[in-house]
Formats: sequence, C-alpha cells, structure tokens
Amino acid sequence: MDAGRFLEGPSELVRHDSARLANLQEMYGLPAREQSLSDYWRILRKRKWTVVVSVVVVFITAGLISVRMTPIYDAVTRIMISQRPTNPLNFKDDTSQGPGNSQEDIDTEVRILQSDTMAQLVINRLNLDTRPEFAGRAQTPSSGGITVTESADQERARQEQLIHRFLGGLKVQQVPSTSLIDIKYSNPNAGLAAEIANAITATFIEQNIQARYDSTMQAANWLSKQLADLQIKVESSQAKLVQYQKDHGIVGADDKQNLTIDKLDELNKELTQAEADRIQKESLSQIATTSNPESLSAVLQDPILTGLRQQQTQLQAQYALLSTEFGPGYPKVLEIKNQLDQVDRSFKEQIQNSVNRIQNDFQTALNREQMLQNALSQQTGVADQLNENAIEYKVLKQEAESNRQLYDGLLQKLKEASLSAGLESSNIRVVDKARVPLHPARPNIPMNLEFAVLIGLVGGVAIAFSLEALDTTVRTPDQAENVSGLPTLGVIPLQSVFEGAVTSIAKAHLLKKLPRGSGSPRPLISYFEPQSEVAEAYRALRTSILLSSVSQPPRSILVTSSVPQDGKTMTCVNVAIVLAQQGKRILLVDADMRRPSIHKAFGLRGNVGLSNILTGGAKISDTIQATVQPNLFVIPAGQIPPHPSELLSSSLMQDLIRKWREEYDHVIIDSPPVISVTDAVLLSVQTDAVLLIIRSGQTTTAHVRRTRNLLQSVKASLLGIVVNAADLTSPDYYYYYYGPKYRYYGYSERGKKERKKKVAENEEMSDDNNLPPQDDVTTKSS
Repeated sequence: MDAGRFLEGPSELVRHDSARLANLQEMYGLPAREQSLSDYWRILRKRKWTVVVSVVVVFITAGLISVRMTPIYDAVTRIMISQRPTNPLNFKDDTSQGPGNSQEDIDTEVRILQSDTMAQLVINRLNLDTRPEFAGRAQTPSSGGITVTESADQERARQEQLIHRFLGGLKVQQVPSTSLIDIKYSNPNAGLAAEIANAITATFIEQNIQARYDSTMQAANWLSKQLADLQIKVESSQAKLVQYQKDHGIVGADDKQNLTIDKLDELNKELTQAEADRIQKESLSQIATTSNPESLSAVLQDPILTGLRQQQTQLQAQYALLSTEFGPGYPKVLEIKNQLDQVDRSFKEQIQNSVNRIQNDFQTALNREQMLQNALSQQTGVADQLNENAIEYKVLKQEAESNRQLYDGLLQKLKEASLSAGLESSNIRVVDKARVPLHPARPNIPMNLEFAVLIGLVGGVAIAFSLEALDTTVRTPDQAENVSGLPTLGVIPLQSVFEGAVTSIAKAHLLKKLPRGSGSPRPLISYFEPQSEVAEAYRALRTSILLSSVSQPPRSILVTSSVPQDGKTMTCVNVAIVLAQQGKRILLVDADMRRPSIHKAFGLRGNVGLSNILTGGAKISDTIQATVQPNLFVIPAGQIPPHPSELLSSSLMQDLIRKWREEYDHVIIDSPPVISVTDAVLLSVQTDAVLLIIRSGQTTTAHVRRTRNLLQSVKASLLGIVVNAADLTSPDYYYYYYGPKYRYYGYSERGKKERKKKVAENEEMSDDNNLPPQDDVTTKSS
C-alpha cells in the first residue's frame, strides 16, 4: 500500500472505493462481490501445501493398499445365443418375434447365468466345496465328508456362503449391439478362474438342452392326454351325425336341398307369369262384358268374323243397289235380304262365341294361378323343413369334422415332439473358451496411482476451499475494508529474525535477553533498521496519516486494536519514531494501564507515569522521558491502578490531552484493546483520530465489526485501519506487491554500508546511555 491513494482531499473523500462499497452493502443488504477465477487461483496458491499433502497421502495410501492386495485373475468365456422358438411344438403364434433375439431374451439369459441354481450346479460339477483354493481350509469338509453331528442348518449356511462367494467372482454382461455374452470369472487362482468360466458355459448349455427336452416331453405328455380325450369326442360326434341322418332320412342333404331350392324358384317364376296372364285376361273379360266386344283386338282379329263382315258388306251393297232399282218386293231383293239377315245372325253368334272364349280363358288363368300359389306354398314348407334339418345336420357334421382335424393335427404334433425330444440341439454356441490368464487383472497399480492422484487432487482442492471458507480472519487490505468500511492506511509486513553479522551486533546491544535466533519482532525497527521493509511500511503509514486531512493532520491519535496480540504497541512506537524523524516534537503516551509495554520497548523506567499524574502522585515533568530518537518523548503508563477506566475518563485526562496537543506536534496514545475493556472507547472521543490495528490472519471479521460498531456508537473519528504482520510472500498479497523478489534500497550494497555506519553510532549511543536490555513485547510473529 502507498500513500498515493490518499491524496484525493478531505478525510470524508479519501475513503477507498471498496470501503464505500462495503458500507453500502452492509447498510442496504447489497450482494457481495462474486468470486473470480483469480480469487480461486489465489486460494489454491495459498493452500498449495494442503493440496500437495492430500495428493501425497492419498498416493502413498493407494500404493500401499495396491501392493498389499491379493492379485486377482480374470478368465473370460464368450458365447453366442441364436434365436430359437419359445414354443417347443412350433405352434403358430401371432405374437412371436421375427429373426434375431430381443433385448429381453438376452437379459433373461444373463440373469439365468447369475442365478443361485446355476452357481450350485457349477459348484457340484467341479466339487468346489472340497477344494481349498475356492472354499478355503475352514470351509472345506474333511475327507470323510460332512460329519453326522453337522446340522442341516450349518450345511445350508455353508452352501449359502459358497454360492455367495461364487457369485461374488462372477460377472456376466452382453456385448453391446450383439447377441454375444461375456462370462468373466475372477479368482486369485488363474487356473481355477479359467476352469470355472468354462464350467459355467458347459453347465449353461447342458441346462439349456435339458430345459428344451423337458419342455418337449412335457408337451408330448400333455398331447397324449389331449388325444385320448379328443378321440372320444370324435367318436361321439360321428355317432350323433349318423343317427341324425337316419332319423330324418337325410341322404345327400346338399343335393336334395339344391333341388328343392331350384323347384321353389321355378314355381315362383311360373306363379309370376300366371299372375300376369290372369290380369291380362281379366281385363279382356271385363271389356267384353261391359262394352262393345267388337272393339277388342281379339274379336277384330277373328278370321270368321272378318269373313262374315266382308259378306255383310257385299250383301248390303247388293241390297241397296237392287232395292233402288227394283224395289223392296223384288224377289231378288228379298233373297239378298234373307241372306243379309242370315249373315247378321251368324256375325252376332260369332261375337258371342268370342266373348265366351275370352271369359273361359280368364277363368282358366285364374284357376292356374291358384294352383301355382298352392304349389308354391307347399314347396316353401318343404324348403323350410329341409333348412331346419340341414342346419342341425351341418352343426353335427362340422363338429365331427373339427374334432377329426384337431385329432389328426395333435397326432402329428405328438409324432414331431417324440422326434424332437431325441435330438440334442442348442441355440447356444461357444465363441471363445476361457484360457488361463497370464497376468493379474487387479490390482492395476498404475491406474490405481493415477486415480489416487486425481482423488488426492480433488480432495486437496476441496479441503483448501473448505479451510478458506472456514477461515474468518482478515488477511488483506481489501478484506479489512470490506468488513469495516474503513480505508486501509498502511500494511506492515511480517518481521523475520535478524540476518547478517551487522544486525546481530545491534541485536546483542538492544535485545540482550532474547535468545539468539529468536523469531520475536524488533520494536524499534524503524530506528535501528531504517532501510528495512518494515520501516518503509511505517513511513508509508506516516504519509497516509499526514495526508488524511486537507486542513491539517490529526494532532492527537489514539492507536488501539480489537483484541490483544494485534501489534498496536509496536505500531505506536514506530509511528512515533517515523514522525519524530521528520523533526517534529512527538509525545508517545502509554494509556494501556493494564498491560503497559512501551517503556520496555525503549528500555525506560516504568514505575512513574500516566497513572501517577492522574492520581496526583507525580507531575507531568517528572514522567516525561527522552528516547534514543531525537524529538520523541515518552510518558509510561506508571503503576497499574485498580480502576484505569475512571482515570482515563476523568476531566484531568481531557485537560492533559489538550495541553499536550498545544506543546507537541503530535500526541500518540497507546490504549488497551476495544473489545476487552472500555478504556479505548473512552479515550476515542477525546482524541482527533483513532487508528485501528488488526493482525493479518489472526483478527476475525466479527472482532473488526464489533470494534467498529463500538467506536462509531460514541461518534469517534475513525481514521482508518492498519493491517499488521502481513505475510507479503502469501498469495493473498500477490496483487498488492511484487512478491518475495522485491528488495528495498536498504538491502543494496550502498544501503548495507549506511546500515553499518548507523549501527556503529547506535552502539556508541547505547553504551553512553547505559540502556537496559529490552523485554519481549506483546506482539508476536505469527
């Protein structure tokens, strides 16, 4: 973090964008920023050793298990199942399938191969229950067989165990899109695995043939019983048919029925013609009796009447001629008159004869119609009776013929079944026999190790993300800003032990009680190692504090933390040092009256201090002590009072802070943690600004929120957050700094020379001032 981000203006405007976003999210419940791929990659880099350990542990475990596993050999037999009719007698079935096997048939055969019955047959076939390589020594009976004392329950339990063990090594599966089935058996004994696989195939084929034979014989037995019953039915139906023919005199029923029907048709036609003839003649008879018969065509066409009419015409002509010439009394005229009268009488008689003949024809037609009607009625009755007899006759005849056909068909099927039972054929063919495997199929050590690496990698990644999800501590400035809503003013790197001969000399003078090689941090690092990475971070923090306000920087600053061990005291000391290095008068006040430590950091007297001033036991001038850093003065905490909170909240404390603000450029006050006691909250309203210290990877988000809420509840002026003990080599800070390869100027050759000179001056100063050795401070390295 640098100071450039805080050059925007007043303190209200220098909040970082992420801090403002955190406030809005918390205030209005807005969703948090979504994780990106870079965030996931950062987590994996951060937890890389977790992933590595997971992969190594799973890899080693899988390797040990694979090595200790018993080798298992797989023997495979491949068979082909062709189609065969499911009906042993080949009866016609509309639901029978076409060529090829259905998937249901293949699945059925697979289930049969995996059945307990098949397993028991193979066990008995190979005597596997007596072979130690299969049944084991504990399960193998003695040479004399099962003893008399062995109960039936124990024998059944042993058989169930053998079947379970047998099926445990069996795997049957269909080759996709074919009628082929692979029978695989696994066993530690390669020869036994091949023997069992071939035995399963042989037993399956034998059982298939036996099942077909039993099915055929069962069908043949059923046919035999059906034929006996059917023969009785045939004889009974034939006897009924013959008796019916005798009772009704039916001989050639079909021919007789045809003649009757033909005669009935002929009578029907004749009756129709007779009715038409009768109607015609009846009309002639009515005309003849009711009107002039001479108009009838039958009368007009009579040759006799035609001749008489001609004679009548001639005589009438002669009579008229002679009467005119000789008169009516002339003999010739009279003779012609007599002849004409005779012709007229003959004409009338002939007409009457024609009418009589027409009436006779009508009567004859009527009689013929009645006779045909009677004959038709009689013939219809004969046909009806014949039909009734024919129906019963046909039923009896059809029953007799049906029984005869069924009997003949079943007799033929019985002969075929007897022939088929003697043929040992099977629709199962062995494609490949099982051979003794040369190499074990399991364990497949390379595959197991590859799978272990994959499982370990997935498990390690899952553990890494789980640990990250369970980690509620604040590690980065962005996390601190998102949680607190405050800007991050500085990031203090995690300190390491002194390195090199030069720093060892300084350490020997200033930290004599610390064992050599100790990892404790150096409280005065900004003074003794000004070119170090940590000192540079404190100078960046100094810049952020000074530029936090446009008008003027805060004169009184309270430094506090959420919980102990966050490094607030060390931050106070070094911030005071870097401010004093600018030539300003700085007063460092230790207000932590519960665990004071500032006097230990500088090697000063701690028996008289702030508590003595507040209780009236000492004057201000008696408590102020100078330090090795010019312009930096310290007021220790003094003796630990019984009630520190009452002293710090007193009006005298407020007056002291106002007085110190006038006498010094900056007043830095170290206070106890906020959550532990109320001292820091009481002091926060008396100072110009509050600086909150959090320790990276140790302070939790709940502590930060609680501390912020407590300080904001009293309207304290929160300046910002300082992230202490940040591990810059961690992937969390990959996007903040250049990483471990970055070096400050102080680590160059020129910097080393200046550091040597500075350390020599410090050694002389420490010898002149007789500085006591320093004790360990409260802040420790993580």
